[in-house]
Amino acid sequence: MNYNEWIRDARVQLSEYTQDIQSVEWLVMDILGWNRMDLILNQNQFIPKEILCCLDEGLMALKNHVPVQYIVGKATFWGKSFKVNEHVLIPRPETEEVVERFLNLIPSNGKIADIGTGTGVIAITVKNERPQLKVYASDISNEALNTARDNATTHQSNIHFLLGDGLKPFINQNIYLDGLISNPPYIGYDELKAMDQSVIQYEPHVALFADQGGYALYEQLFQDIPKVLNDGAPVVMEIGYQQGKQLKEKLLTYYPHLFPEVHHDINGNERILSFIWTHE
Repeated sequence: MNYNEWIRDARVQLSEYTQDIQSVEWLVMDILGWNRMDLILNQNQFIPKEILCCLDEGLMALKNHVPVQYIVGKATFWGKSFKVNEHVLIPRPETEEVVERFLNLIPSNGKIADIGTGTGVIAITVKNERPQLKVYASDISNEALNTARDNATTHQSNIHFLLGDGLKPFINQNIYLDGLISNPPYIGYDELKAMDQSVIQYEPHVALFADQGGYALYEQLFQDIPKVLNDGAPVVMEIGYQQGKQLKEKLLTYYPHLFPEVHHDINGNERILSFIWTHE
């Protein structure tokens, strides 16, 4: 059997499980370390027995709704490959837009933090793009931090990792920041039934869901911001596509002197909240 035949058969099988058949090609490319051109050039090559075994195991996992990123143990973000596992959320392309906006706002030097870092992709990307910054990354999950540390080592990024809930580690250590970025859990538990089965079964719920209809972590961050941010510090957060208006109202309830903005992503959804912090 050649690769083209295996892919054709696997796509048919996967379609019977109402799964995204495009995952088949990504599985092949990720297992073999190929790009799409490699796949085209080698599609008629005979599949070695050991590779065929890996592909068949991967296909079985796809049928069981396991995300392809967890099967191969890696995901792409900002053009680079990062380690992923069951302890961390799979990085999404939309988050790259959050990072891009943050990079356009942060100072040329100083201290910034990524709150709820997960894989560490945000902190690592910011550090690699702005190496003069001192970059912190925090998470409530020690397993997630271990994954982020591995990714930082792989990408030779000097990140300062802190274990703890939200901004509490920074408050406890008297660390003041010149910028803050976060992709916190923002999905309400009432949305669980409408979500993709692979997300519900395999991605860590602590990184997805939050109390108060998905607003709890934002409320916590809003309350603690004055204790850690220097004046002029930009804040950029990823948000749910229906949360923009309410989050602006919540923020202005605490700090009516601020000027928060909600930005659309490439798909036209409101997915980014940003503002410049000042105490008055």
